[in-house]
Amino acid sequence: VGAAVLAVLYAKLDDHAWRPVWRLLRRMRWLFLSIAVIYLWFTPGMPLIPGVPYLAAWSPTIEGLWQGGLRVMSLALMVTAAGLLLTVTSRDEILAALHWIMSPLGALRFPHERFAVRAALSLEAVTRVHAHVRAALAAHGESAAPLARIGAVAGAVFGTVTDQAECASCEPITLTDLSPPSVLEWTLPLLLAAIMTLSMRLAV
Repeated sequence: VGAAVLAVLYAKLDDHAWRPVWRLLRRMRWLFLSIAVIYLWFTPGMPLIPGVPYLAAWSPTIEGLWQGGLRVMSLALMVTAAGLLLTVTSRDEILAALHWIMSPLGALRFPHERFAVRAALSLEAVTRVHAHVRAALAAHGESAAPLARIGAVAGAVFGTVTDQAECASCEPITLTDLSPPSVLEWTLPLLLAAIMTLSMRLAV
């Protein structure tokens, strides 16, 4: 259900918007594999390969397949949704949305404006640091020892980021006041939550 909703929401996007998401999912393949291995072989239950006694002790379980697959797919859906949101939403829009949704916390003296600015700048900095990491990997690709390459890349990225931070100019940031969401915009998330809750109950 979650995958179907995500596909409907972003069905009109072209390959240019989906390409960064595919790269992000590909980078997380080892995390997905680790989760799958842990659940497949460490979850007690019925063997996935029944009828072979000498393989039963080494066989993954059906319960592990279900639990691991559920968690891998859930994480993949969250990463995809977040990646697409960042692709189709500009920094100013994210900043304005964070500022609006956290504005009630201002009554509790919570610095919501500062939090929104720092969150938006952090999201923007991730893209810049990623470019530095790729450049450092390309420059130190011939290192013989893996640990030496990791150290060289980390040192190069840290030095580049530090140098750019010291000479970066302070640019003004404008917070755009957003109008409150309409009734329809409030209804869609509630409807989605109801659909997900109903699907969970039916699955149980």
